[in-house]
Amino acid sequence: MKISVLLILAVFSNLAPARKKRLIIDTDMLNFDDDPLAIGLANILQSWGEVELIGMMSSVNSRYAPPAFDAINTYYGHPDIPLAIQKPVDNRTQWPEYLQYGDYLTGLTYNFPQDIRDGMNALDPVTSYRYLLSTSADNSITIAVIGFFGNIFRLLQSGPDQISPRTGVELLSSKVRELVVQANEVGYSYNTGTHDAAFARVVLNWWPGRLTFVSDDVGGRTIIGSRVTTELDTVTNPLGYALRANIGYGAAHEVWDAATVYYAVCGLDDVFAWKYVPGGRVSLNESAFASWEKDVASGVANSTNKGLQNSVEFSIPNATFAARLENTLLWEPGQHIPECRTWCRN
Repeated sequence: MKISVLLILAVFSNLAPARKKRLIIDTDMLNFDDDPLAIGLANILQSWGEVELIGMMSSVNSRYAPPAFDAINTYYGHPDIPLAIQKPVDNRTQWPEYLQYGDYLTGLTYNFPQDIRDGMNALDPVTSYRYLLSTSADNSITIAVIGFFGNIFRLLQSGPDQISPRTGVELLSSKVRELVVQANEVGYSYNTGTHDAAFARVVLNWWPGRLTFVSDDVGGRTIIGSRVTTELDTVTNPLGYALRANIGYGAAHEVWDAATVYYAVCGLDDVFAWKYVPGGRVSLNESAFASWEKDVASGVANSTNKGLQNSVEFSIPNATFAARLENTLLWEPGQHIPECRTWCRN
């Protein structure tokens, strides 16, 4: 993804209305298997005409994250998606407590076509968010947070600037149709409590609109990889390479983030159902422990929230969904698009 003023202006000034869902992914991709699969899934569903991926943000500081994003996007024919990362960048490629999962960031950076080269060349997340939101129609953006909440927290604190006279609060309130998060609506979550609990607590306790949780139970029961690691060419396909490098040949693993992106693009589809009756909302305490709040007097969810927050659960066997997801991830550019499918039709 070449970064130039003309390209940025061209991307951000494209105000033509579109019927496709418009998606921003905010990810902590480092050395877990599910982040590259989530990004690949979004690209595949864009190729199938179901979504427009308009921006990607890194919530970790690895200089290798944006080039890895770009390698995946470029492979699927979408090389100019705006990418952003918080500065200063660092050289991390693995979480030190998860060294059993192999590094794929450097391989994606150096072995696959991409032209951003280094995270230093990527945009600032708050700047990118403000451009993307301010140049979009009201209630038109879906944000999928499959990582930490620092970027949205900083956007929330932002004030008027040369990009927009609106504050971050005003932009998020008016432009975002739905915030989809990979996190638990009850209990602790890796994404809400690991990085900085205050970021998730402030964002999620404030969120005024539609907010959907795709919990660890959903992602943890979505196990794939045996086909991706054996049937995709690790030299040419970035997903095949990333997953093989990360978990090994023929292995399978949970894919929390890919399940989350599936919901973010496809909605409930035939896969999911709402977990709660309408009206409840989440509340996070100081340590980001989440509770689901209901109307204590009536024993039902708080009706003042009008059903804008919820969590999803499976409505079909989890193995059926996992098989569909892995089969989708095997799709490669130039192959037939399954137009006759009955699922994920926006």
